[in-house]
Amino acid sequence: MTKKVLACIAFSLCAKLTLAQDINLFVNDIKEERYLESNKSFVELTALIKGIKVDDLNQIKIKSITTAAADDGSTLQKKESFFGDDYSSDNEFKIKLEAPTRKATKLVNIEGILKYFSPTEANGGKVLVKNPLTYYNKNLLSKKYKDVKLTLIDKAALDKLKEKDEKEYQEKIEELKKSGVMAEGMAETVGAFKQFFDGFGNFGNENALSFYVEDSNEKIVDILIYNAEGKKMNYGRSKNGAHKLSISLSEEIQANWTIEILIESEQALKEHKFKIASVLLP
Repeated sequence: MTKKVLACIAFSLCAKLTLAQDINLFVNDIKEERYLESNKSFVELTALIKGIKVDDLNQIKIKSITTAAADDGSTLQKKESFFGDDYSSDNEFKIKLEAPTRKATKLVNIEGILKYFSPTEANGGKVLVKNPLTYYNKNLLSKKYKDVKLTLIDKAALDKLKEKDEKEYQEKIEELKKSGVMAEGMAETVGAFKQFFDGFGNFGNENALSFYVEDSNEKIVDILIYNAEGKKMNYGRSKNGAHKLSISLSEEIQANWTIEILIESEQALKEHKFKIASVLLP
């Protein structure tokens, strides 16, 4: 059941290194879903932000909901969206919460923190890798970040080497292990390390790029691949566990292409507090 609210709510954004500013938030839709298992029930607000620029270069994401209460006295926790809570380049975003009891008629107060991500090369939020074919089996972020690792794996070359010469393949795996491609302790033997690489899949696309990822704080926002004319060439991605990432490409990668890594840096990220009051439930 969905109900249009069309209520304009002003709230204050207090950001690091910026002046506080007033913007408008239009809550233009709210829906409620109830299930026999009460922990699956939820309410979801759709809100439209006005007053700040939101586009491909300035994205938004809900970091946390610090307070959410209904008029039945219940305190509501934030719930993750079905596809996860990723950054959005649209000024419309959703807030998903636990459902209050059926006695509730409105949400009396919602407070939280909004992330505002504006990456550039200057602020460290955008890392460009030119001539990517020269960076196989190297950490693409080694010069910029110590707490994040993104290694482009030459999966095709390893597969060919495995078919051609098993001994040479084993030696190559040992070389990669010693060079620190993976975190210490993840693969204590050459056999375990080999198994890790064999686990990369291209999901039917031989043009897919394979990455080994260490990003415990989930700072990497996106990885974009552009051809020499600046056209984006990704058309899909898949993640296998915490450390294996495959990005499908529409064509085989070329030496004159560019890999663009968007990553949360302190300078590229601002955190804004927001508050919403009195939203009628469906």
